[in-house]
Amino acid sequence: MAARRSAAELIGAIGDREDLVLEGRHADVMELLDPLRIEHVREVTSGLARPPLLGGGRAVLFGELTGATREAQNALLRIVEEPPEGLAYVGEAARTSDLVPTLLSRFAVERLPRISHGEVVRILVQEHQDVDMDIAGAAARFGQGYLDPARDAMAALLVLAEKLPADDGSPDWFVRAAESVESSGQTWLNGLAGTFAARYEATADGRFLSAWQRVEEARSALLRHANPRLAAEVLFVQLSDLGVLRHGAGGWHTVSQRREGV
Repeated sequence: MAARRSAAELIGAIGDREDLVLEGRHADVMELLDPLRIEHVREVTSGLARPPLLGGGRAVLFGELTGATREAQNALLRIVEEPPEGLAYVGEAARTSDLVPTLLSRFAVERLPRISHGEVVRILVQEHQDVDMDIAGAAARFGQGYLDPARDAMAALLVLAEKLPADDGSPDWFVRAAESVESSGQTWLNGLAGTFAARYEATADGRFLSAWQRVEEARSALLRHANPRLAAEVLFVQLSDLGVLRHGAGGWHTVSQRREGV
């Protein structure tokens, strides 16, 4: 939402047109998927000369740049150096240290204020009134004081709650689990990362630390262009072996107690 507000300001969108930007429906604001890949940059390049359709200016939102591949960042550098008149580029980065220094130098950096963990949880619960407090807390933990990534993690956790099949011990469970998240992009990994980080901090159970590490490894593998389906299958095998996922009458959740013999 912060990136959209910046885009609305940069292109001079006010009133109903500002609302279109904030809702992601403005014809002159292009939003690219996370993580940024070189093919996304090429898509931008092909449309640079197009005039605005609604008057004012145009903007391109690159989303979270922290996870952008090095190739994508280098390609992006070439087009942001001399933007066409009236075209603004807007990106977000949880860690500016992950960006190519020359790319970072081309942007005016605005540091957003953090809000408290409790306030993020309160907002998430207000927006999803039937949500489990543990899920809201895990999403807030992933956001680390920022509301937009916490919302993304919340959306991912709700996808898991709806789609992840029960870990019934069957040998093909990890295949079915990978199928269930295949159409959800990579946001579900954000939800898992926040969940296991929050569980580890609350319980000091080493299984959750290991699970958190496995999720981060999967995220890194995808950034290196690993096969998404295979990466998901491997991850679910690892999480099942750790015994940290269950799916019961209350929906998807992480276990907080060790199983017998674990």
